[in-house]
Amino acid sequence: MDDTVEAPEATQEMTAMTEMTAGNIPAEGTSDHRRSSKPLLVAVGVIVVALFAASQVFVISSLRDTQARVESIDRQITDLDASLVGVSDQVNDIAQLAATPQASASPSDTPRVAVLPAGLLPRFSSQGPDQAIGMKLPVIHGLDAYTEEAVTIDPADGTKRVWMIWAHWCPYCQQELPELNTWWPEAAGTYPNVELVSVTTSIDPSRGNPLEEYLAAEQFTFPVIIDAERKIGSQMGVNAFPFWIVTDSDGTVLFRTAGVLGMDSVEQLFAQLDRLGA
Repeated sequence: MDDTVEAPEATQEMTAMTEMTAGNIPAEGTSDHRRSSKPLLVAVGVIVVALFAASQVFVISSLRDTQARVESIDRQITDLDASLVGVSDQVNDIAQLAATPQASASPSDTPRVAVLPAGLLPRFSSQGPDQAIGMKLPVIHGLDAYTEEAVTIDPADGTKRVWMIWAHWCPYCQQELPELNTWWPEAAGTYPNVELVSVTTSIDPSRGNPLEEYLAAEQFTFPVIIDAERKIGSQMGVNAFPFWIVTDSDGTVLFRTAGVLGMDSVEQLFAQLDRLGA
């Protein structure tokens, strides 16, 4: 009888041991394991997000730095282009100079001075006095940008003039020309004795801002002469853009400079020229 009573208890113990042996882990143990792993997963997630954000900040910073460097290089290339403009024309000038007799050296070994071909001003240089001051600007031949008719201007015809020479691809010209265009209609009445003439030269469709489209968009209020063969640039001794020349009523060169003047300086230039000889 005693054996019969104890049998169920032994069976229950064996059943429990069998379940444990088979890998049946109590539910309470499983819950504790999951709770302990959650903080670790959260920490890993935070680290991953932080690393991703840091990498994005680095990429954006690198892109901005690269863009700044590219823009700097573009500006340097533009400045180099401006300083080298007219090189092909100058090669022709040099060839002409080589065929032109030069002044003989004196017994005192005075340096020889090259004689420029007729109709050419010396190439402008910001170093030292401008050799063109006091010389006569030759007659200018070109093409009217809007009517496409031939244009001839004699600087010695009795009119005082301010000449601006520019290139369609020059960013500094694109900066100053619209301002000049806005200023000129009123200024033309203020300074009736001074004429503004612009000359566009060094035309190159491959360099951007096509000339025809630019002229059509801006509709300049002052004369624009097209120097298709780059002869005018050589005549004036242009070395960079924009380029400015001031001539008296007899064609005498009074002033030359290269670079952006700004409208205040342009205004003063016209005012002084207007008073000259008045």
